[in-house]
Amino acid sequence: MTNKLKFTDRAIFHWKSDFSPGPNSKSLKPKDRVYTPFHMDKHTQFKGLNLCEYKKGDKHFVIKFRLKGQNKKKRIFSLGRFDNNLNVITGETKFGVKQCQERLFRIAKEHQDEYGRWVKDPNQTVSFTSVNQSITIRKLIEEYAKKGFEKMFNAEKMKGNSIRDKVRHLFGYNLRVRHLEYDTDEKGDGFVRFVPSKQLITTTGEKKNINRPAPKDWDELFKWYPPGKFILKDHRFNLRGIKSIYDDKIGKVNIEDLRTKLIIDHLSQYTSHSTKYDAMECFRTLWHFAIHQGYMENDAMINPTYLVPIKKGRPVPNKYKLKIFSDKDWELLLEVCNDLSHRYPWQTDAIVLQALTGLRRTECFQLKKKDVKYFKDKKGNLTPKYLINKAGQKKIVYGEIHIRASVSKMAQEEWIPIIEPIKTCLENIETIPNRHFTYHSKMYNKSHRNYALAYAKNLPWLFCSTQVQVGKLFDSTYRFSSKTRLRTDHHCWLEIRREMKKRKGLSADDEFLCTSKMLRKTFTHKAKRAFDGRSDIAKRFTRHSNEDILEGRYDGATREEVQQNSTELAEVLDFVKKRRA
Repeated sequence: MTNKLKFTDRAIFHWKSDFSPGPNSKSLKPKDRVYTPFHMDKHTQFKGLNLCEYKKGDKHFVIKFRLKGQNKKKRIFSLGRFDNNLNVITGETKFGVKQCQERLFRIAKEHQDEYGRWVKDPNQTVSFTSVNQSITIRKLIEEYAKKGFEKMFNAEKMKGNSIRDKVRHLFGYNLRVRHLEYDTDEKGDGFVRFVPSKQLITTTGEKKNINRPAPKDWDELFKWYPPGKFILKDHRFNLRGIKSIYDDKIGKVNIEDLRTKLIIDHLSQYTSHSTKYDAMECFRTLWHFAIHQGYMENDAMINPTYLVPIKKGRPVPNKYKLKIFSDKDWELLLEVCNDLSHRYPWQTDAIVLQALTGLRRTECFQLKKKDVKYFKDKKGNLTPKYLINKAGQKKIVYGEIHIRASVSKMAQEEWIPIIEPIKTCLENIETIPNRHFTYHSKMYNKSHRNYALAYAKNLPWLFCSTQVQVGKLFDSTYRFSSKTRLRTDHHCWLEIRREMKKRKGLSADDEFLCTSKMLRKTFTHKAKRAFDGRSDIAKRFTRHSNEDILEGRYDGATREEVQQNSTELAEVLDFVKKRRA
């Protein structure tokens, strides 16, 4: 029978465990750790409390438990390391019996039901922290911005769009964000560029010239716009008068004093589940950043962000789930894109390239001209590869499209072979700078005017923007920034849907699913059909990480295909006999 240990600091300090191999040991090696139960009542929350001692002499309080409904799997949760040294300020043991009881009481209250049964696993919801240096949340936000918006669990930087989302909740809804531009470099790390702020839209909708220069650094930006002042309250940008973490009263709180109730009070100003979750993630990011910077250590108090309850609303059915284009609609889509290319240059061709390659929209927009690599010899002459397919037909591969690791969703280099249809699409894109495009606008003096696109010859992007400021093209920083590339195709899709409805004879009120979400699903379905339903080959072209994602979330079917398949199913289900009257 295992000897039980008294639950006192003195007994724990003098306890020595036996690390010799047990009678059932096969390797006959000494144990790495030994668990010793405490002499306590089994009908209390201290049931399962053990002392874990390691070979080096470290002793930890751990509790062994089983979750309700999962009795076969035993789980272990560490409450903290035993430290018999005295605290200089309080004169008490730094972490002993008393501190263990207090911590276990809080955890049991959150993770046990009224009968003392474990209903939640603290390993997934609880982490601990001790304070090395007090710092307010506002100062921590400033330090986080100066470090370049690092990710939570590694040294990488966030993408430009992700930084914009973080800034909105950290210190946004304020005039200070008018001085910030967000971009992503070649390595995939996002960064912030300081710019001057020229105009301000007041609450009445008037434009006011402020002509403030760009700040030199973060210190100057936060000096110009102190917390609680210059909050934007215009109807278009901040309808509900939301305050960021930096401007709210919660910014005065030290990071170690952050509690669940304070976070819930701050999140109450948001209405949707997604914005509440994004704001809560900002608190979690700050907490991890404080630990990584050495302001706190991960072994003293509960991380309050894991205890914030955010209730989801009623799930809304996704009408685009597994919806794809039929073969006729697919041909009509490509036909409409070709006809609208004079109104939406680069946008329609980007849609066609996504349809032919399965590229994700963000990957497509970030392609550069140098990423299109044709097979060439040393003299620069094209040397395409002639290959024979299974049907015995000769097919040509002209080169590859290189998807950089900083662009790819999988964060690794990927290659797409350039076959005949893709080569035709790329040739159409090359001719765009030699054309003009017809600008459609509500402004009569600008509408239906032709504008030259020759400026795109000096831009690095494969898909350029039509909203380029020509006067800034001599600035290399502007020329290579994301402002000169295509960033949206929203209005193009609206016109495509309107034109496809018209050609199909549908009225404006009739529902017709036509969106960019269906492009990649349709390509996945066609790729799988081309390889006789083999997902292991199709995912080489769809570039999914595994076949489960391809089949479960992307391989859709049209209603006509399901109806056609039902005729084959009827040949099997022929055992039902009709009753006679």
